[in-house]
Amino acid sequence: MSTNPVTPAARADLYDRARLSAEVRIANERALAAPPDPDDLSRPPRPVPGCSACLALAERREVARAECDRSAEADANVLLRRHQRAEHRP
Repeated sequence: MSTNPVTPAARADLYDRARLSAEVRIANERALAAPPDPDDLSRPPRPVPGCSACLALAERREVARAECDRSAEADANVLLRRHQRAEHRP
């Protein structure tokens, strides 16, 4: 006779809830670990003068803007901000 009141189904449910809780905690920690962007996010980022990567991304954004492709324009802004955070911020 078993004295363990936890059934396999209940154990699986507890495991799933614990895993989900851990995943949410990790996602929250990652979000809080990245410092907020000091730039005004309502405006497009400006390329750093002399940086070829910044200039290429700004050109990509201008082409998307000229083609009225707002999705590609937003993508270029995200990539430019990501590049600037990685390469131009202390």
